[in-house]
Amino acid sequence: MSNSNDNSIVWDFNLPADQSDDEEVGLSNNTNTIVSPTAPRPLTRAEVLSYFEQQSNGYKCKLCEKVYKAAKNSDSNLRKHLSSSHQISNVLYKSQINGHSKSISTTISSDRKDELHNAAINCVIEDGLPFDTFGRPGMSKFLSTAVPGYVGPNRKTVRKQIATSYSLYTKKLRALMPKLDFIALTSDLWKSSNQVHFISLTAHTFTHHYEHVSIVLGFRRIIGPHSSTLIENYIQYELDRLGIQPQQIISITTDNGSNMKKAAATLRFGNPISCMAHNLNLVVSKGLCLWSEPKQDNFPLEITLDLDEWQDIGGDLDYSTDTIEYDESSIDAAADFVSEEEDNVNNDGETDISRMINIESDGDDDIDVQFSSLVLNDKSSSFIDHYELLKNVFELMKKSRLIVKFMRNHNITNEYIKKYMLSKNKGRKTDGLILDMVIRWNSSYLLLDRLHKHKDVIHNICAFPNSIIGLTDQQMKRLNELILNEHEWELICCLKNVLEPFFDATEALSGQNYPTMALSFYVFRLLLHYFESTSKDDKITAALKQSLRYWFNIQCKAKLPAGQIEIMMVAAFLDPAFYRKMNDSDRKSAKKLIFKKLDKTNNSHPTSSSLLTSPSPPTTTTGKRNALEKLAAVCGYTISLATTTKQCMSVDEEISCYIKAAQTSNDFKEFWTTNSKQLPRLASLVRR
Repeated sequence: MSNSNDNSIVWDFNLPADQSDDEEVGLSNNTNTIVSPTAPRPLTRAEVLSYFEQQSNGYKCKLCEKVYKAAKNSDSNLRKHLSSSHQISNVLYKSQINGHSKSISTTISSDRKDELHNAAINCVIEDGLPFDTFGRPGMSKFLSTAVPGYVGPNRKTVRKQIATSYSLYTKKLRALMPKLDFIALTSDLWKSSNQVHFISLTAHTFTHHYEHVSIVLGFRRIIGPHSSTLIENYIQYELDRLGIQPQQIISITTDNGSNMKKAAATLRFGNPISCMAHNLNLVVSKGLCLWSEPKQDNFPLEITLDLDEWQDIGGDLDYSTDTIEYDESSIDAAADFVSEEEDNVNNDGETDISRMINIESDGDDDIDVQFSSLVLNDKSSSFIDHYELLKNVFELMKKSRLIVKFMRNHNITNEYIKKYMLSKNKGRKTDGLILDMVIRWNSSYLLLDRLHKHKDVIHNICAFPNSIIGLTDQQMKRLNELILNEHEWELICCLKNVLEPFFDATEALSGQNYPTMALSFYVFRLLLHYFESTSKDDKITAALKQSLRYWFNIQCKAKLPAGQIEIMMVAAFLDPAFYRKMNDSDRKSAKKLIFKKLDKTNNSHPTSSSLLTSPSPPTTTTGKRNALEKLAAVCGYTISLATTTKQCMSVDEEISCYIKAAQTSNDFKEFWTTNSKQLPRLASLVRR
């Protein structure tokens, strides 16, 4: 019997099955001396293999029936399984014992491991992370602290799981898509930063409760020429593999690339729709010459065109493509590197610029801007040469980009601006200067807006560079060359003001959680109203709006696919939130179009005579509401309300019934969920 002294020690060993407890420890009754037993030997290979049944694909455990692989002359994997899963003693080699003893206390269940693996893989997918994210040293240390015993999925596991998830997703789509009544498609083609081209195809539909749903049908890399035939074949391939029939497809929306437009124009995928957000970007780029120098042969502009005529106004200009010939020096000016703290995308949509150009290499020709032909404050002037004005805009944009480049790329001026703005705003941080990009919508507006907000500090730096410690003589000379005069600042202000409605319109049209067809018609009308409202504009602003209106007529009217304006108008009429914002003329036109559409169907469609439910006006989607309210305010637009009419249930009167119910509703989904049975003809048209 061991002594009760606290110095006594008892060793506990895991014994083989054939070893008795009597052999565990031998202790003297009279002393506290430990008698060291002989270390138990690990099971032999034959003894380990006795727990398994050899198969062609590995070794099947007789205890749990799981199959494990083992090298020809190694059974370490099998020993580890017996020890960790079945707690069989004396199977581990000496080299395995230390690591195994540490992991016993932190082992997690297989269900918990699967749960964590799925969460990690979903994180990789949603955030676009590298496949080996959870296997990197720093992440591994974090996981060992946060979830002891858990080892994140390696690259192969992530790749395999994503492939499995994709296969399951495809199977679900094949079962779902043929059951949908109507589908609208969108397709886009773009190039990544490493010059790889991709194409995507997305379907849009409504649930039974009129909730907008977007479904990704395909996302693939394109190799070879991006011809319209290749694009058309790709779209058809995705539709065929998912079992989508031609009669289900209502329309396809694309950008203005000639290859995309040609593929959509075949009418194999429903009515072609031109993306209005892309169109507005072209209106701004061409109408203000932000990136390309105006050509005198294209002037004067035909600014007396009737805005309500849907006619081709191309004239002698070449509009075969919607690409812009960008000035190389302008692109170079905007493609310089940015400061380290702004390398990542921020809330304003900035993105890092990869091309690195030395600011000192820009020649003096880039900033030789003359404004002799432009007199902003000449109230007696009744005419402004659009060509000279837009040429000044083009040169001013080049100069503005050079200023932003210099301020951002030199730490001395960058820090000076930050300290100045903090002091001016009583310690509150403000958004810094940014560069615009050809492919980044609204970035030119943001450049001008930020530049205008920094007017005081920019002027101080350029006018008095010797007051800033650390600048070289060459840098001070450069700043003096970049100084903006008062006329230039006024032009910047005018440009910023005319771009603001396009900024708000693009923000509203870029929503992902609500349909935008009806919204696009409302935006269309708001911008037309903005162009026509010139009574309070100065001469420069009025001239800029005339140029924008000219290109708006081309890009957003004359060059739209046949019938797109009508489709937008009907969509706005059938959305209670926008019906009340339509004028009487548009309502009448929309009613005629709906009659024409419904005349092709059975006019005796049974309709309930019960009163329609008019739900209380809920709050519209926040992002859409804020952007639209701001756009309407900038455009000086007031909303008119429709008059109520008597409710009846013929085709004509079903429309009248809708009009009455739409007066007190402001939510598309709730309205049609509630009233679809009472308005079956219109409800069917809505889904199309």
